[in-house]
Amino acid sequence: MNIGVTCYPTVGGSGILATRLGIELAKAGHRTHFITYERPFALQGAQSDLVTMHQVHVTEYPLFKYPPYTVALATEMAEVTQKENLDLLHVHYSLPHATAAQLARNITGTPYVTTLHGSDVTILGEDPSYELINTMSVEASDAVTAVSQFMADTAKKNLGINKEIHVIPNFVDHNKYLPAPCELIRAREGKAITLIHVSNFRAVKRIEDIVYSMCVITKEEPKAQLILVGDGPERHRVERLVKKLELTDNVLIVGYRNDIPGLMNCADALVMASETESAPLTILEGMSSGLPIIATSVGGIPEQVQDGHNGFLVPFAHPEEIAKAALRLNSDPELQSRMCLNARATVLEKYTVEKVLSQYIKVYESVI
Repeated sequence: MNIGVTCYPTVGGSGILATRLGIELAKAGHRTHFITYERPFALQGAQSDLVTMHQVHVTEYPLFKYPPYTVALATEMAEVTQKENLDLLHVHYSLPHATAAQLARNITGTPYVTTLHGSDVTILGEDPSYELINTMSVEASDAVTAVSQFMADTAKKNLGINKEIHVIPNFVDHNKYLPAPCELIRAREGKAITLIHVSNFRAVKRIEDIVYSMCVITKEEPKAQLILVGDGPERHRVERLVKKLELTDNVLIVGYRNDIPGLMNCADALVMASETESAPLTILEGMSSGLPIIATSVGGIPEQVQDGHNGFLVPFAHPEEIAKAALRLNSDPELQSRMCLNARATVLEKYTVEKVLSQYIKVYESVI
C-alpha cells in the first residue's frame, strides 16, 4: 500500500504513534509519506527508501490575521496524493487533519482514516465552538480508530460520534524495551526500591503526588529512589518541592533522555499519578522492560494494567496509596518478580508491533 500520514510532529503521544506506525509500515514493505509542517521528532535518524517527508508550506497573506494552515495542509495532501498515487490518508487528530483530509478527498477521491487522540475527545470535545466541524470531519472519515475503549466511549459522548470506532491499542518495540541489567546509574547502597516516572512534566501528570509519596516511602526505606525522566512546564515546581521536602538524595531528575530503555532497567517499578490518560505508551514501555506498574485508575490505564497482576491501580490524588503499593513491592520480592514476568507477558500477548500493525492493515484494506 501507498499511505499518507498526517500528524503533529511533536514528542507527544500522537506524534510518536503516527511516526512509529509509519516506520513499521515501511518495514513491512508499504510506502509511507509523512505530510506535516516539519519532520516528526520520532522520525529523526530513521532511514528507509519507503519513507518520504513532504513539508507543508503556509503562505503569509496580508488579508488574513492568521496563516491558513488547514487550507495549506489540504492542498499539500491533495497534491501528494495525486503525485504519489496514494491509496489512503491516515490522519492523527481530527482538527485540522481530518478536516484537511476531507477537503483533499473531495479533489482526489482518496479515502482517509482518522485516529482520535486525547485532546480530540477532551479539550476539543468539550469546546462548543469546534463541535460541529470536529464531529463532521470525524463522521465523514472512511474509518475511525482510537487507542483505548475509554477514548472511543469518550468520543461518542463528547463529540456525538455515531460511526464505528475501531479500538487499536498502542504498541511497543519489545526488542528495544526488554529486561536487562542496569548500566547507566550507580548501583544503590543497600536494598530499597527504585521507581521511575517518564513524562512531559505537565500539570495533568501530577508529578508532585509522586514526590509526596516519596516522603512516606523514605520514612520506611531511607535509601529508596525516584528517577524522574522528562521536562516541561512543571519541572521547576517539582524541583522546588523536592528541595522543600529534603528529598534531593532520593529523587533524581534527569531531563529529556534518548536512553530511556536503559533507564527503565535501573528501576524496580514504573509510577504514574496522572489525572487522566488515554492509553500511555510509557506504561507499555515499562511493562515491556519487565516493570510492575503503579498508576492511577483513570482513563484507559485500567485497560493496560490489571490490578494485582502486572501492577497496582491506585485512586487519583492519593500519594499515600502510591507509597503503599511501592512499599508492598519492596517488602515482597516474590510478588515483585511475579509482576515483572506478568508485565512482560502482557506486552507479548497484546502490544507487539506485529499484533497491532495487522489491525491497522485490516482497517486500511476495508476502506480501499
